[in-house]
Amino acid sequence: MRRTVASAFLLAFALTMAAARSAAQVTINANGVSVPEQKVQVLFNTTCRVVAEEFRLPDASQAGFRVTLVLGDHNERVIGDELNQVYFIYMNHWDEIQFTTSASRLALQHLVTGKRKARLVQEILQRVERMTPVSAQALHAASSKR
Repeated sequence: MRRTVASAFLLAFALTMAAARSAAQVTINANGVSVPEQKVQVLFNTTCRVVAEEFRLPDASQAGFRVTLVLGDHNERVIGDELNQVYFIYMNHWDEIQFTTSASRLALQHLVTGKRKARLVQEILQRVERMTPVSAQALHAASSKR
């Protein structure tokens, strides 16, 4: 019995220390809702690591960021504000799958840099511009300039 308790304590301590060392951390506003706090940290850190590995980041710590988990909110949603580096996951009750899905969504969003986002937007606008048919009014205006 003592051995089991000691093993559980060491595992919990190791998980807590691993979560604390990582750049990816979750602030939890439980609002009276039961939540396994250490598991939340481990799930989030693992999510960030898996996303980093999937996209072959040379430094997995690049995928880490801080997020706030707010429980007890009936308006469940995910908010990621890259400009201000603020990330929130709102959940009515604790759900491991929903949290991990939301965390992976934020990790993917966080992975795309501002430069890359700007380049993507520019590429999208250029492609649409090339595909958009010319209006009759624009054709008429072009022909009257000749």
